Amino acid sequence: MPLSEALARAPRAFREQAQKGFRILSGLGKEQYGLVVDVVIGTLERGQPSLVELGKRLSMTEDETTSLFAAAMIVVPLLINQKTPEEFRTEATKAGFLPPEVADASVPFAKSVYEKREALGRVMRRSALPSQVLPTLTNVEIVVDIRMDFEDQEVYEAVPVAMFHIDTDVSNTELWFQASKSQLEHFRDDLSETIKRMEIAETWARKGRAS
Repeated sequence: MPLSEALARAPRAFREQAQKGFRILSGLGKEQYGLVVDVVIGTLERGQPSLVELGKRLSMTEDETTSLFAAAMIVVPLLINQKTPEEFRTEATKAGFLPPEVADASVPFAKSVYEKREALGRVMRRSALPSQVLPTLTNVEIVVDIRMDFEDQEVYEAVPVAMFHIDTDVSNTELWFQASKSQLEHFRDDLSETIKRMEIAETWARKGRAS
């Protein structure tokens, strides 16, 4: 399916948000392109965008940052898939995503992405690997609650409890649970050990590609 046709099938609300994002993008300087690309990379790696930090660094409102991110998430995957900046400009304009009045001003950002397409492509491939078998973690929410035991209408004992909500990239596949402080301390040690093993595995994989 041609790129312009695929883009044209996107929901109208998303198209309008992306149009606004491209207008914002056209006003950014080259030194700010890296911030936007970093957020896209972080989203591909972690499954959750860091829009709050991006908005602070660019002095933008939440709505402006969300629109900018929508535009960037259109540019990056398309240019990684071997579309040139000029082809992107032509087809995105034809599909109604890229407003004609900012089409030329959007090309510098597209070129900055195109120059990094190999590294970005590796990030996309790496981010896709873990989700090939099981649902992938996308978000974790944690709140601390206090559980109290009463005796004769007075608090006899109180302990903190952490309550978790874990979300994934699969619809209706999420988990709620609670844990005590001692359980979390044990989990912290296990998590630290797991991260060390993953770092060792990454080093081994890099050596394998180099040989």
